[in-house]
Amino acid sequence: MSLFPATGAIAAIALVALGASSGRSAPVHGGGTLNPERPEFRAAAAPAAPDERLRALVALIDRTRARAAAPGVGEEERAALAELAWSQADEALGDPTLSERAGRDPDFLQVQALLLMDDGEDEDALAVLQRLAVIAPEDPETHLLLAQCLMGLGRPAGAVGEYRRALALGVETAAEVRAHLAHALVVAGHPEEGLAESERAIALDPSAYLGHFMRGWILGEAGRRDEERREYLEALKLERDDADLWALLALSWERAGENARAREAWREVVRIDPSDREAASKVGENP
Repeated sequence: MSLFPATGAIAAIALVALGASSGRSAPVHGGGTLNPERPEFRAAAAPAAPDERLRALVALIDRTRARAAAPGVGEEERAALAELAWSQADEALGDPTLSERAGRDPDFLQVQALLLMDDGEDEDALAVLQRLAVIAPEDPETHLLLAQCLMGLGRPAGAVGEYRRALALGVETAAEVRAHLAHALVVAGHPEEGLAESERAIALDPSAYLGHFMRGWILGEAGRRDEERREYLEALKLERDDADLWALLALSWERAGENARAREAWREVVRIDPSDREAASKVGENP
């Protein structure tokens, strides 16, 4: 599984993350309680073998979460997709032939933790991830998820350690992970280390935009606004469709009093995500 989406990967810097909560408590606490309010879900043409059924459900949950996170998805549709993803998880947890497997399957535990984090149930997600760490301690994805969860819980120092464990285990997306590590370091109170880590990310993969994105944000936090914008513009040469990146550039232009340039950047946000109400209001459009 890939834990970092292609766009919007550092949305937590300044904007609300794409995954919306359904507004109800998550149905899974400690690994198995179902929410009777959710509609029952049955996978169409599910394979007969339990392991294959579990794999199919994990794939369905991944696809449903990806649809919910897509730019332009409205709040109602996103909430409906969140319900669907949970009903897909409940299909595994409620079936006696699957529930025991689900409780020890790394891929299922990963998506279960992600669903809990989508719902803001970070403490419950952490309990799932701690079980995952026992089952798959050498999987870098385990530590990336732990880092993400710890950031959500306001524990950036712990997240720093988990990002570093993932890097030590040879995570494939090392430049991207270093960009996230840079963010965690700054939040943990180590801005110079964070800046150095963002520069390592750029050096490791000059074609990846997240290093420039993160370096720009760190420079902006330090009040170095001209350098901040230069880094955002470098990032945009590599990735034009990250709404969060455009929004941060727009905010930086606003601080500089460059209102026309800010409006152009907000228009790009609307182009990518027409449901973004703040951006639409900035350019005089209704989402």
